[in-house]
Parts: sequence; C-alpha cells; structure tokens
Amino acid sequence: MIVGSVNLNGEAIVGLRVGIPRSSAVTIDAIIDTGFDGWLTLSPSLIQSLALRFREEGRFTLADGSEASTKLFGAEIDWLGGWRPILVVSMDGEPLLGMASMHGCHLGIDVVKGGRVEIRPMTSHAR
Repeated sequence: MIVGSVNLNGEAIVGLRVGIPRSSAVTIDAIIDTGFDGWLTLSPSLIQSLALRFREEGRFTLADGSEASTKLFGAEIDWLGGWRPILVVSMDGEPLLGMASMHGCHLGIDVVKGGRVEIRPMTSHAR
C-alpha cells in the first residue's frame, strides 16, 4: 500500500521512489492528478539529474484544453513492493502522478487538510 496525505492546498500527495534502479533513484512527492491519463510528470532538471533515457515525442491535451508537445522518458517507480517501468512526461512544475500509474488499484482520499491518501491493489473480484 502507498500512503500519503492531503496538503494545505487540498492536493492529494504521495511519496514515490523514481529513477533507474541500481543506478539513480530519488524519493519525490507527487500530486495525484485524476485528470492526467499518463504515468508521471517530472521537471526537465530532475529528468536530467536522474539520467533518464529519451523514448519519444508526445502530445497532450492540458486541463485548459490547449495541446502541448513534450518529451517522454523511460524510468521505473517503486510501486507496491516492486519496481515497475513507466513513461515520464517532461513538464515544468510539481510532479504529477497520473491514472495510468494507478490502473488496477483502489485510490482512497479523505478530502480534508491532513487527510489520508491510500493507493492499494484492487481485490481480484473488483478488477
């Protein structure tokens, strides 16, 4: 189970280890973004410091409806007890954890300041 909390801005935050296992990995705090259908966003400077490998160019529709092109990088996250390969979107701002990361999981948020955030595997009958 991954446990986090709701910050003073009302954002659901979880801590994640991300990078390249056995090489370069760091712990980050990521904002859960249910409107983002990708895996994870990281800043270009963090991507560079982790030496993530470029994969491809991508296009995304932003929350305001505009489109943006960006670069995608390969990485892994320590997810529910094991390292899992993901695609990282290069984007300025705070790291965002998207819905692709949580596929097959239950997301629970107590939506009050300091509230509990919980990501856990779904039971087999609920998938």
